[in-house]
Amino acid sequence: MLILYRAAIRIYFLLILVASLFSRKARKLVRGRRRLADTFKGYHPDNQVRTIWIHASSLGEFEQGRPLIEQWKATYPADRILLSFYSPSGFEVRQDYALADQVFYLPMDTRRRMDRLVRLIRPDLFVLVKYDFWPEMLGALHRYKIPSCLISARFRSGQFLLSPAGSFILKELKFFRQIFVQDDESLLLLKQRGFSQVLLAGDTRVDAVVANQRGGNDALKKGYVGNDRQILVAGSTWLPEERLLARYWCGEARGKFLADWRLIIAPHEVNAHRLEAIEQLFGEEVIRYSRWEKTEQKDWKILLIDRIGLLRHLYFQSDIALVGGGFGRGIHNVLEPAAAGIPILFGPRYQKFGEAIELLSSGAAFSFESFADLENLLDNLILNPKKRSEAGHLAFNYLQKSAGSTS
Repeated sequence: MLILYRAAIRIYFLLILVASLFSRKARKLVRGRRRLADTFKGYHPDNQVRTIWIHASSLGEFEQGRPLIEQWKATYPADRILLSFYSPSGFEVRQDYALADQVFYLPMDTRRRMDRLVRLIRPDLFVLVKYDFWPEMLGALHRYKIPSCLISARFRSGQFLLSPAGSFILKELKFFRQIFVQDDESLLLLKQRGFSQVLLAGDTRVDAVVANQRGGNDALKKGYVGNDRQILVAGSTWLPEERLLARYWCGEARGKFLADWRLIIAPHEVNAHRLEAIEQLFGEEVIRYSRWEKTEQKDWKILLIDRIGLLRHLYFQSDIALVGGGFGRGIHNVLEPAAAGIPILFGPRYQKFGEAIELLSSGAAFSFESFADLENLLDNLILNPKKRSEAGHLAFNYLQKSAGSTS
């Protein structure tokens, strides 16, 4: 199976090269990896300083690992932290992260490249956040006897990794010194497959969002809408939920009771095509954040966020959150709006996310499959401040009870 994987990874790399001619994201993947040698120019292992290599696939996984990085640096300030990403969305936002001594793209997963990287870095410890199980990377760490651990991991029955076809990757996980999982199901699945080095530790994302509870920018709310306005924020959205929301928000029948409400849209992908599509859906009342910053007229009905990194702050300025992804591969982060203590709405594909299931069962979150569902939920929450407050308190309480996995 490993032979097939090695052939597939080379084909994948060729496809990325071709795609880079047309896709900005693919170009970033290629260019970032080509600059790896420049990133480590002048770097050399130091026997007097411990080197900790932390890998996160993307920005979301970084947020899960960030509490660990912060706590580690506070405890061992002299240690050197190296931070790698696979995705441009993580690297571009965190390439200047203050607590990391080096931030770099993970190279393509071939034996030669991974052996060269591990020999260059010579880390004293490797930490993998959640997933991104690259077989050649894990193999190189094992060959060079690098102590490794996996944090915030989560496994599901039926997952490729746990199938016969994924066994060649699963066996590499045996070499982790310690695996910290988020839930009981993950613990049981690994124990059934002979893993003994597994501990139930919870989700470090909870600690991250709890730590960021005071990170909201009050100036944004005061400057944009004033204290007498309510805000619905639609975060990490895709076209399906945007269409439903536009149908609701732009309907004439609701014009009266939405007069004191404002809408903020933060799409999952920020590019010209997506921004233009949203502007067409919601009409002339939309203003982009980059333009709003420069205008003296602050009171607009719909603010379109065209910058990465603001969403978690925006939740703290809002009264209702609609989280995207529920009509695609799965919903995005629901812990950030929970930290803000506001009710949370999302689409039907949430079953892979334990925190979403728990928020639903507690009455803090609500799922919708159709326009009628969304209409009923928003009507109820917008017209019923008590209902909003109760759901928000339940969301906040859930988060507080779930904190503490980093320690």
